[in-house]
Parts: sequence; structure tokens; C-alpha cells
Amino acid sequence: MKIKRKLFAILAMVLCIGALAGCAKQEEEETLDAQMAEAIVGSSETILENLAKEQDENVLIMIEQYEDDGNSTMVNALETWLNTKQEVGEFVQFESSSAVLADRQYVATVNAVFEKRPLEATIIYDKKGVIINMEFSPVYTIGENMGRAAVHTLIGMGTVFIVLIFISLVIGCFKYINQWEKKKTAAPASAPVPAPVPQAAVCAEADLTDDLELVAVITAAIAASMNTSTDSLVVRSIKRKSGAKWKRA
Repeated sequence: MKIKRKLFAILAMVLCIGALAGCAKQEEEETLDAQMAEAIVGSSETILENLAKEQDENVLIMIEQYEDDGNSTMVNALETWLNTKQEVGEFVQFESSSAVLADRQYVATVNAVFEKRPLEATIIYDKKGVIINMEFSPVYTIGENMGRAAVHTLIGMGTVFIVLIFISLVIGCFKYINQWEKKKTAAPASAPVPAPVPQAAVCAEADLTDDLELVAVITAAIAASMNTSTDSLVVRSIKRKSGAKWKRA
């Protein structure tokens, strides 16, 4: 019941903003009168203060309600608030607030002091005074911003150096890969090549084969030793045999 009462209070304030918006100047004019700006600032401060004091369980219930309505923008905004709340701590007081009319929307900026660090909240309304988005930005000191920038720089440079070292190692392994491929694709050892026949022996064999008289004599000698005629013998080649007995005759 407590959550419903708070929701009704916020809704009633939003409806008041909508009523004031209907009495404002024409939409074409990008100006905002003091009464309308005061209403938007008051509504925005109330919303931020209620969110800061609300329990996380109740915010989760609100997220479920927006999910049922299909309003993903408000779901993301409230989820962002839950993460931001842990960083800024408890609400202390408001520091400054303002409201402007931009792009046919009412934009309220609320600067508040929290327990751990300041916070800047931006709440955007449509021309009817309905909240369409909320943004929450913790305020960091110059030293904190420089420290965060230094950490991001170190992470980025470290990542670059790690990638470069990895690429260098890969390139260095290419020569070993090529050696392995050459060994794998090398042709098997070829069979031993027979020794070439001396040219002189070939010439001698050819000379002896072309000597018709020598062929006739050898044929006759073979026929006589075999007691047959030379007609049944055909001498196709004559080769010199080393160490033959006829050399010692």
C-alpha cells in the first residue's frame, strides 16, 4: 500500500505538470515560463528523493510493472539507478535544479549531494508531462577522472602489446612450419643409377658386330664344333668377354 501511495503521489504531480503544459505557450516556441519550470523542477526533485529512499525490492517491483507495460526505456533507467545507488550512497540534499524546453520535451536537471559522491539526474518529460526517460550520472573529481583515464589507457596499451607479441610469435614460427612441410613433402630416395658403360666397349661391340667377315668365321667355327650347318645358326651379336682363354692362346 505504501508503494501504491507513492506512485499515486508521483502520478498526481505528473498530471499537474500536464495541466500546466496545456496552459503553456504554443509548442512551436522553445521557451518555458517560470511557473512551468518550477513545477517540473519540483516533480523531478520529488521523484529523485523518493527513488533514493525507496528500497531495492520496491524498485524491482516498479521495474516489473514497466516490463508488463512494455516500457523498456524506464526499465533500463530504473536498472541504471539501482547500480548508481550503490555507488553514490544515501541521499543528503539538493544542490541545484533547472528545467528547459528542448526538442518539444521538458528536460529537468537535478544536482544532488549524496553520501559518497554528488549525482546529476536528468529527467525528461513529453509535452503532456509524462516521464519518458531518466538518466543518472555520478560526479567524479578531476583526480578520479584522471585515474580512470589512466587505467583505461593502460588496459588499451597492454592489450595492443599482447596482440603484437602474439603476432610476432606466430610469424617467428613460420620458418619452422616451412621446414616441416619440406620434410613431409620431400621425395623418397631414388634407386641407384647403374654405372655408365664405357664408350670404348660400346664402340668395340659395335665394330665387332659390323665386321661381316668376323661374323662368318665365328659362325663357321660354331657350326663345326656342333657338327651342324651354318644355315641353322644366326649370330645376332658379338660381345668381348674379359679374361677369355683365347687371349692366352
